[in-house]
Amino acid sequence: MLYAADTDTPATASQFAKEVTKEKQKHKETVAPLAAPVFRWDFSRAEVVHTYRFEQEVRSKTDMGSSFDGKSGRIEEEMSATGVLLIKSQGDSTATLVLKDMKTSMKRNMGAAGPKTVEEQMPPIVVQGMKDDGTGSFGNSFQDPVLKMLFPLPTKPVMIGESVDIPAQMPFNVMGSILPVTGCLRITLTRYVKIGKHTCAQLDVDTDILKLKVPTELKGEYKCSLKGPSVFYFDVESRSFVSGAIAMLMQISIDAPMPQMKISGKDAPDMPERIKGSMTIDNPIRVKLKE
Repeated sequence: MLYAADTDTPATASQFAKEVTKEKQKHKETVAPLAAPVFRWDFSRAEVVHTYRFEQEVRSKTDMGSSFDGKSGRIEEEMSATGVLLIKSQGDSTATLVLKDMKTSMKRNMGAAGPKTVEEQMPPIVVQGMKDDGTGSFGNSFQDPVLKMLFPLPTKPVMIGESVDIPAQMPFNVMGSILPVTGCLRITLTRYVKIGKHTCAQLDVDTDILKLKVPTELKGEYKCSLKGPSVFYFDVESRSFVSGAIAMLMQISIDAPMPQMKISGKDAPDMPERIKGSMTIDNPIRVKLKE
């Protein structure tokens, strides 16, 4: 829970956006295919597995004010993770997404308590029923908005320079109520490039999810946003992705009345009148086909 604190001026873009720009500069442009590509995964054959290396970093800052014992409520965390991402075709225009062998290393700085490092082997994440347009039932966990950002595809045929807006949303927990934050992904077919033997469509993606409608029953001010650039490379012949890079910034803030609470006892602390705080999570993510 976030308690009374002064919040810093929020950032406006991911500090890792330059990594996406560097990814775009790696590849040379090639001629567009003669036939209009089909921007759909080829899930027509069962037991075809696309294997990717998955890398993610997280830089987060949380401002919870001061705890009841007077210690700092500011927490900074750095996390790096590597693993294997599988897209397993089921032969019926759907696939199973598997994120496995995830090893994470998290460094947490809790002020006076000093930095602590925790290493962990994560359990696999499995998403069944991924459709050939990249959508699926990804759920509402913390990791799910990240999975939804992977492998974006335009919903209709596009020419070079054309864009498609796809509605998008993510969940936001407001004092126990799960509210949708809505926006869109703008996917632009920028050019065609050659990556090894693959002729790929370069899909530039701008994510802008920040519209939050708070019911009048929930008093206070709440903000939640997810913004950032991405680039993905889609092999138009095999109808599968070759690689991608994401730089996504999530920001959350809350300023609301403190729920009524009564704590008895001689040394009971004084409760603040308001809950006030913020959280910033910056995510660079990279996926690359293992051949």
